[in-house]
Parts: sequence; C-alpha cells; structure tokens
Amino acid sequence: MVDGVTIRQATVADVRDLVRLRRMMFEAMGFDDPVQLNASDATTAAYFAEAIPAETFHGWLAVTPTGAAIGSGGVVIDRHPPGPGNLSGRVGYIMSLVTVPGYRRRGIARRIMQTMLRWLEEQGIQCMALHATEMGRPLYRDLGFLDSNEMKMRLE
Repeated sequence: MVDGVTIRQATVADVRDLVRLRRMMFEAMGFDDPVQLNASDATTAAYFAEAIPAETFHGWLAVTPTGAAIGSGGVVIDRHPPGPGNLSGRVGYIMSLVTVPGYRRRGIARRIMQTMLRWLEEQGIQCMALHATEMGRPLYRDLGFLDSNEMKMRLE
C-alpha cells in the first residue's frame, strides 16, 4: 500500500467512478466537447452496468483510505483467430488507465497495470495490447510493452 492507496477490482457499484475517471482520461487527451463527453458518459455507464456482471469488462480502482477512487484501469479479452504467436487467439486489451492529477507520479498507475497483468496471466492470456498516450508510453515500455502501431506484450 502506497499512501494508503489500495487496488481493488471494480463492481457494478463503481460504475459512476469508472465513468468519471474515464472522462478525465479523455479530457487529458484533449477531448473537450461537453456534448460528446456527456454522450460518452451515458453510453459508457450503460456499457459498464451490463459488462461488469457479464464479466466481459474487468476493471480495477485505486482507492484512498477514505474510499475515494483516484485511479482506474480496465481489460477486455478479445478473441482473434489463433496464430503462431498466440495459439489461443485471446488478447487482453488494456484500457482506461488513468490517475487523478494530484496522485500522479506515486506509482499508482504502475500498481494498477501490475495488478491487471497478473490477472491476465492467471487467466492464461499471453498476449496484451493497448493504445498509449505519450504520458503512458514510458510506463508501458518499462513493463515490457513494445512500440508498434499498437503496444504489445508477451508473457512466457
């Protein structure tokens, strides 16, 4: 636990926090149209409300001792045709990694990523992909992701 912050798996009760943090991520990426952001919030809330209990979306939150959600990340397991480098065809797509600005540079995003990567490994997923912002690239590279048009990682 760093600064008393814990990482835990998200539940349907966390939809509001997941949506708020995802919006923060989009705003940090330069999306600033409130109409589009509000529409995205509404459809994202409906998606999470359905996908979390169906286990088609798996999310994690970084939570302070007071219960405030200050970071998040998520995973969807995609199914692709098998190939020589991925015989199962399953790909863990990592998304929505974000930390509230006042908590950045404390290792919280790294802890969320490590938690998601451990979970993916436990699920037998060997291939991971994500799309990275410039801010996120150093962390992803440090964790073993390789630059390409997508960033990918392979667990042995």
